[in-house]
Amino acid sequence: MNTVKTRKRPTWDVISDYRGVLMGISIICIIIFHYVEDCGIYHVHKNGWVEFFRNYITSSSVDGFLFLSGFGLYYAMKKHPDISQFYKRRFTRILIPYFLIAIPALCWNDFLFDKTGVKAFFSDLSFYSFFTRGMSWFWYILLICFCYLIFPFIFRAIDKAPDEESEQMRIINLFTFFTMITFVIRLSNKELFDNTNLALLRIPFFCLGCFIGKYSYEKRSISGGTYGLMLLSLFAIQFRKGSKIIFARYSAAFLNISACILIAILFSKLKHFEKIHNWIKKFFEWFGKYSLELYLAHVTVRGVMRDYGHPTCYGRNELIMVAISIVLALIVNQLTKWIEHFIH
Repeated sequence: MNTVKTRKRPTWDVISDYRGVLMGISIICIIIFHYVEDCGIYHVHKNGWVEFFRNYITSSSVDGFLFLSGFGLYYAMKKHPDISQFYKRRFTRILIPYFLIAIPALCWNDFLFDKTGVKAFFSDLSFYSFFTRGMSWFWYILLICFCYLIFPFIFRAIDKAPDEESEQMRIINLFTFFTMITFVIRLSNKELFDNTNLALLRIPFFCLGCFIGKYSYEKRSISGGTYGLMLLSLFAIQFRKGSKIIFARYSAAFLNISACILIAILFSKLKHFEKIHNWIKKFFEWFGKYSLELYLAHVTVRGVMRDYGHPTCYGRNELIMVAISIVLALIVNQLTKWIEHFIH
């Protein structure tokens, strides 16, 4: 008797299998975005892929980064539900490398280069200047710390949902809540919105990562509706250029997260070519492993090089910046391990 073989649908835990790969791709895309951004700032008019990246991808890899962070935290909380230990582990992991890089970087910037003094130094280090004048070297650290603070509440809202319909309504409510806060800030204090919107508009995608984390943890199938939403994000991105900032950010973010899902699925199919699969996987996972340190080192080295008139829109400067950032990231990672060992 002949049996009809049915193709098994991919499940959401494919993202868990390739989360390190996706983190690596995200940090590489963030570095590329800053190269593209410098091309615009310094009027180095490059067409082709640079123009495409500027118009359609932009900084949306940060949204992917936050999505993957929320995704990973869901797993972490399910395995170790102690909230005090959660906060201790997460803030230790984020703040030690931050202070290792930010203190010398801001000492140089505020005492030697800008000569703005002690007040400016503490204003920058504490992120106060991010709100008052948009000082954005390390804004991501502030954002992820805020996301860590609110995560237990988001986790509880999503994890305790009694059924799939309730889960979906709760993620929609979270999206709406944080978007409405952004609207209120924009209407009441435009200067504050201008300084902080690059962080405010990304919180919903951290929540989305938590939501998909639950789907992955329970090994649910990726539905046909998900692929429909991916196609919709591809359609929406066509209207991004020249649109309002909230639509522009959200459309790029949804496209980036769709790309994350598709890349994970493609990698799972690549398993048939074991050697190629393993080599590419290890390459991107290496960048994913050091993604936090690479981000901190990269924005610091880029900022210093720009201040000294060596913007990274030029190929040689970009290569120098990447090389220094990698070395610095490795050093900071090792120092962080030593300090964590000493603390514990």
